Amino acid sequence: MNDIYNIHSHIFTGKCAPKDFLQVGAKLGDGASSFLKWLILTRPVSWIIVKLGNLIPKRILQFLKIGVMASQEEVFLDLKGAYDNSQYSGIKIVALTIDMDYMSDPDKKPEKDFNSQIQDVYKLKKTYPNILFPFYGVDPRNPDIKNLQNLKRALESKTFAGIKLYPPNGFFPFDIRLDSLYKYAEENNIPIMTHCTRGGSYYIGKNVWSVIPDNPTSLNPTHPLMPIITARIAAYKNASDKSFRENARACNLFTHPENYIPVLDKYPNLKLCIAHLGGDIEILGLKNPDAKSAKLFQTAKDIEGNTKSWYDIIKQDILIEKYPNTFTDISYSLCDENCMKQLSSDLINNLIDQKRVLFGTDYFMVAKENAELKVVAVGENNLKVYFPDLMSKNNQSYLF
Repeated sequence: MNDIYNIHSHIFTGKCAPKDFLQVGAKLGDGASSFLKWLILTRPVSWIIVKLGNLIPKRILQFLKIGVMASQEEVFLDLKGAYDNSQYSGIKIVALTIDMDYMSDPDKKPEKDFNSQIQDVYKLKKTYPNILFPFYGVDPRNPDIKNLQNLKRALESKTFAGIKLYPPNGFFPFDIRLDSLYKYAEENNIPIMTHCTRGGSYYIGKNVWSVIPDNPTSLNPTHPLMPIITARIAAYKNASDKSFRENARACNLFTHPENYIPVLDKYPNLKLCIAHLGGDIEILGLKNPDAKSAKLFQTAKDIEGNTKSWYDIIKQDILIEKYPNTFTDISYSLCDENCMKQLSSDLINNLIDQKRVLFGTDYFMVAKENAELKVVAVGENNLKVYFPDLMSKNNQSYLF
């Protein structure tokens, strides 16, 4: 039997994130999330569910319970334990670290900085060398990225298996400071995983426009998409819908899949996974049964000047022969059965290259939607014959 992998998971704890991270992760106000964090740390979760179960969905409480676990090892073992007594026993886990030191204002920095998060993962890898395959988080605002010294040590020691980018935390993937990283990754066949949805975590500092320049620096400054990207920034900054000027929407500027095309045109053999298929809002578009999501899709499309959905950009412009090592994954999006039905239809009709689609769940973020094995079942039930290759052959092709 081929080895199987969950290509997309997270094992960081709340201590690795800014003080107001739960505000974003649980979609609660800052005060409410701080209160719940204190409550979970001082009361049994069973007590909280009984007392607050009618006020707060259990899945949100489950997400918070994982987020405030004492260590990354505890989170990792919670994920591993979900699979141990199932048909997926022995699954190998790709844990994506994220540099969150620059995700908010300086007074909200994490209790444990990124280096501490990484050192913990070094120890974990020694304990679980054949199960855990961590990715090294990169943010171009971190001075360490200048010489790649720590990154190279992490990868060349075989402790870390790849690189993780999370642009909505406040940077563009074509940032000129990432140029040497992409060159190194392409030359050494190192996989990169990046986030691509409307939503998830994002920069939560008081002034989001302090990290969004009118004319961002680019590693491919003469690329024909750069004027389009610059115009998109201006459109957001002047949008009549004020929500597009605020953090949760403005950070979509960092996440737009077209941002990767200038990178890929400079480094066409780069091994890059643009995660989540672009997210449910972009997969379902105007067919989304949730009216608010369908409206957001149309409004965003108009403001951004998109002729295609993000999902179609990934399928048609990125997962093509021109870029032989590009991938996408079903993480988080596999929660939504409608998304999986759309993907299944596209696979059957050869509208997406099935060899370029990977299996992952986005644990523990996905705990907000359902239990780990239940979201896996949604993917398996809808993708059927394709599912085993997503877990094994495709994931191995991406990783190695």
